[in-house]
Amino acid sequence: SWAREMCIRDSNSSSSNFEGNWNGQYTGNDDNGNWTVNINSDGIVSGTATSSVFSESSDINGITSENGTLTATLGTTSSGGVFIGQLNGNSGNGTWTNTSLNYNGNWTGNKQ
Repeated sequence: SWAREMCIRDSNSSSSNFEGNWNGQYTGNDDNGNWTVNINSDGIVSGTATSSVFSESSDINGITSENGTLTATLGTTSSGGVFIGQLNGNSGNGTWTNTSLNYNGNWTGNKQ
């Protein structure tokens, strides 16, 4: 049927394998903390990172591709950081950088 075909086509062309709630940690010499995001059926990433060092939270916004490549901005592009990495099944990892403060490190996480 038409509805069934649409369903199949949608599942093949979205990032829905990664859809759901994710959380994890980020580490580095100058900053570290925890993060929590939601990935919707279109692969849009939104959530929050909370620094253990500075006791403040920043918004995370980004996108996940069909193959699990994640690119997200933490805070603003001018004063925040960038998370880049790879989701694979129910786990993910990558690196983060904040060029304005010259901070960087790694992140890991899991789908809940």
